[in-house]
Parts: sequence; structure tokens; C-alpha cells
Amino acid sequence: KNIRLRAKAILAAALLALGGAAAGAAVAASVPESPDPIVIGKLDWTGQEITAEIAGEILRRMGYKVQFVQTTQVPLFQAVADGQITAYLENWNQSSKKYYDEYTADGRIEGLGETGLVGQEGWYYPAYVEEKCPGLPEWTALKKCADIFATPDTAPQGRLLDYPAEWTPDSANWVKAWGLEFVTVPSGGEGATAAEVKSAAARKEPILLQWWEPTWLASIYDLKRVVLDSAGEGCKLAAAAGVQSKKAFDCNSNGIEIVKFGWPQMKDKWPAAYKFLKAYQITNEQQGPLAMTVETEGKKAADVAK
Repeated sequence: KNIRLRAKAILAAALLALGGAAAGAAVAASVPESPDPIVIGKLDWTGQEITAEIAGEILRRMGYKVQFVQTTQVPLFQAVADGQITAYLENWNQSSKKYYDEYTADGRIEGLGETGLVGQEGWYYPAYVEEKCPGLPEWTALKKCADIFATPDTAPQGRLLDYPAEWTPDSANWVKAWGLEFVTVPSGGEGATAAEVKSAAARKEPILLQWWEPTWLASIYDLKRVVLDSAGEGCKLAAAAGVQSKKAFDCNSNGIEIVKFGWPQMKDKWPAAYKFLKAYQITNEQQGPLAMTVETEGKKAADVAK
């Protein structure tokens, strides 16, 4: 029931953004302005799939044809600039911010505003690890217990399961700056990381991973985030090493900006859809339970979006 109410609220907000109920009805009469499909880009994690599918479902109910295209991070920007993809609705402006800034600066893509999500990332571990590594969640605890995270491939150093290589991870920079005895190992994506966490949790084995929120994985497996030390040593070491990022333990981090962007010609070809996508937002509290439903109940994101 709550999900249905939220969906109605999102649709109502879209109509208001078009100028109220009367104006919305007038615009709807001319929709679709073009018979061509609106193409929404997707990357490879469940949360953004929910974001995309809900927007796509609303656009269909407005009268548009909608298609989805699975892509990867870097080619996505050029695909939107070329009009092959009409919009992308959950861009995490940390590692990809340089592309977003470059493409918006010269008008190749158009920013469509914030998604509404509050993002953060960092190093995470299951709560039970605190019993084996006293001092967590402060990062300094990792100096004394790296060996409990070791695997046959990394021993005697600990293993930190990182983002996939194409996401341009920076954990190795932090490991070096902090002088930790860890090896960073790239994961195969959200699904592969989830499988490793599930396996480790079943055996109560220590695991340390680069991850983000909002995410269903953190909720299901009670993942805790590594934080800065109260004495400020972590900030000083990072600054001396020239490390900058948007991790939760970054001294200058106020969270991650999560934005939408689109093909600049969209406003002329599909003006009502353009207004909706600029107005469209989704919150952590809305996305999280829906993503968890997909992952734990085997439902498709498209069905959950409806």
C-alpha cells in the first residue's frame, strides 16, 4: 500500500511540475510529441535500475514509448551526447564527475538536476567483525588486525574487496596513505560482491569491502562503515599524500552528489517528458526497500516499479 501511495505521489508531483492539473491535461493531449522511443540508460546495480524503471513506467503512463539500454560508465556520456540514450537518472558524481563536468561545460549533455538520493561510500564490514577487530569502526583498528582479512592470495596482508576496475576505484590510495597492510582486489560488480558477502556472513568470516549507500546489501547483512579516528590522524595522512575522494571517511566529504543528465535536444523533441525528468526525484527511503525486494524476493525491477 505504501509503495502505491508513493508512486501516486511521484506522478502527482510530475503533473504539478507541468503547471498544475489543468496544464498537465493540456500537455497530455499532445503527448507523445514524437513517436520515437525515449531511451533511458542503465548501469549494473539494482538501485539505479529501480530509479530508471520507475521513471520509465511513469513516462509510459504519460503516453511515451520507452526503451532501456544497458551500458557502462564512460561510454554512457558520449551515448547521451549523441542522442543514442535520451537520459541517465542516477549518476554518482565522484569518480565520474570529471566526465560530467566536461560534457555539461561544453553543452554536449544537459544536467537535469539532483536525483533526490543521498549518497555515501566507504569501506564496510559485517557487524560481527568488531568482535575480532577491537577498535572498529575507527580506521586505526585496521592497523592491528589486517591479518584476519587475509586470504590465500593475499596472506599475510589483508584483502580489501574493491569496486570493479572500470569504476575507477581509489581504495589503494587510501591504503598507501594510511600505511595499511592490505591488498585491494577489484570485484566483478554488485552481484559478485553480494555473493562474497553472503558467503562470508554465513561462515562469520571477516570481510572488508568498498561499498556505498543507499544499498540493499548494507541493510540485509548489517554492514558497518569504517570512520575517521577521533584524533584526526587519518585526515593528516590523507592530506599529506594528496588523497581526495568522496568516501565517508574523507575529511572534506559532505556526501556524494547524485544527478540526472540528458540529451540536450530532448527539451525540443519531447518537452513534456523533459519537464517530468527534471522534476523526477526518488529518496533513499523509497529506493532501498524496492531494491531489497528485487534482490531477496526474486522480483524484476520493472514489476516492482509498477
